[in-house]
Amino acid sequence: MVSYIRGDLFSHTSSQAAVLAHACNPFGSWGGGIAAVFKKKFPSAYKLYANHCKQQGPNLMGTSLLLPTEPNDPGNNGNPPVYIACLFTSDFNSPPSEIVENTRKSMLELSHQLSSLSNVEKDSEKKVVVNMPMINSGIFNVPWEQTEAVLEKCPKLHINVYTI
Repeated sequence: MVSYIRGDLFSHTSSQAAVLAHACNPFGSWGGGIAAVFKKKFPSAYKLYANHCKQQGPNLMGTSLLLPTEPNDPGNNGNPPVYIACLFTSDFNSPPSEIVENTRKSMLELSHQLSSLSNVEKDSEKKVVVNMPMINSGIFNVPWEQTEAVLEKCPKLHINVYTI
């Protein structure tokens, strides 16, 4: 299920740990777009992400990395620490069709990873809530409708897409 929320992704709060997801590259760089905001708000997660990329590199395409954050990260702002889901969808050279396929694979892996966590936000149907921007549509330049079609096929997740 995909729901749309007009507002700032980083304003999302929950009594349980929220999951904030974004599309990532495998090079250990959150240098542009919303990734740069993630880096500023969750420096502890960025360090883990960069180290993971250094170790795994290009083999990460189509995978997901679920990162804990530290309570003192500025993005937590006194709320329960969030999880950051890194969806490895593009290496900046991937055509849209490959990015969409990598999104499908990474969302499947994320769904599996989240199924083992008990302290994350869930909706009234007990589906884990994943909050994200319109992934792939910025720097990776994929038409939103293509990514949206993949997200609609994630039956175990409730996906909130934040728009401005």
